[in-house]
Amino acid sequence: MKSPRAGLLALLTGICSGPVCADPSSVTMFGYLNTDIEYIRGSGGAGMPSLWREANNLSFLGFKGTEDLGGNWRAFFQIQGNVFVNRGTGNLADRDTFVGIGGPYGQVTMGYQLTPYRASTWIPVDPFFMNTIGGANSIMGNGFFPGGNAQGNSSFDRRQANSVFYTSPTWHGLTLQTMYSLPNEKTATQTPSLLSTALSFRSGSWYLSYAYEQHNSYFGPGTKDTGHRVGVSYTYGPFSVRGAAERLQFEPTPSTHLTRWAWQLASVYQLASSSFRLSYLQAQAATGNSPTGVGGIGAAGVDSGARQVALGYEYNLSKRTALFAVFSRLMNKSGTAYNYSTNPVAITPTGMTLTGFGIGIGHNF
Repeated sequence: MKSPRAGLLALLTGICSGPVCADPSSVTMFGYLNTDIEYIRGSGGAGMPSLWREANNLSFLGFKGTEDLGGNWRAFFQIQGNVFVNRGTGNLADRDTFVGIGGPYGQVTMGYQLTPYRASTWIPVDPFFMNTIGGANSIMGNGFFPGGNAQGNSSFDRRQANSVFYTSPTWHGLTLQTMYSLPNEKTATQTPSLLSTALSFRSGSWYLSYAYEQHNSYFGPGTKDTGHRVGVSYTYGPFSVRGAAERLQFEPTPSTHLTRWAWQLASVYQLASSSFRLSYLQAQAATGNSPTGVGGIGAAGVDSGARQVALGYEYNLSKRTALFAVFSRLMNKSGTAYNYSTNPVAITPTGMTLTGFGIGIGHNF
């Protein structure tokens, strides 16, 4: 039985099959709806009341199309927006929305898109696809942010506005992706821009990647922030072992810096109609000379660092529908404030441990 997550992967990566793809010029509607009932409790730090909630987990609706231009060239587009299942609201184009052209030398898209840095480990490494309370981007990337340059300046897990994205043809398993986000947010003193690139290798059971991202003038004129991330996955039969490591360095001012290492170990055991998922993340203490923290990362010299353990189980009712359960425990030290990236708690969880459990349903079409 084909997993609903495999169907979701096809939607997210633009892979399709069947009659609609046989048509050289076509338009397709697609989507993914995911919601769960969660219990969340916070302890330590300032504390927070425990709560029950219904959470929307990155549900979306989209349209995509392609036109055959001849000579192995094609034009294509995508319009995708968030759907908040639990609230009955949504938007037209606040997820990956772009227009592009592709051919023998790769493809180029322009619009509002996920960075290659995020994509390098989003699906291939994280068992929770950086979604639900188990997602790795509570720590990796320092939280998710969608927007333009110098907005959400602490995040290296981004959906980026005003971007031009090139994807190379695959050569002996190697694929290069590069994005540049133009400085539309330029001011009289600041010209912020983003460069993100990733090189990945797929061969048989192996997946390897290296990604680099640079933020110019996000905190002010003359500042530069950088991220390095490596990812690996090996699959043997129904079992896969995965890992990622990341180094982030920020310049809150031209004369101060803050560096943080983090890593993830994960595994998935895939059966015919169900799967078991495990993820462990650890953020090291920040180093440098910055007296202030950045996002969830604590200031240099304070009791910083964090760990997260996530467990998940999924049962496939069909090739499009699945029931799932997820458990997450995110443990901040006294100087850090990492939060769930999908559906964060409403307070800043400095020094807190967040424990959550959810049961839900996902459906893709």
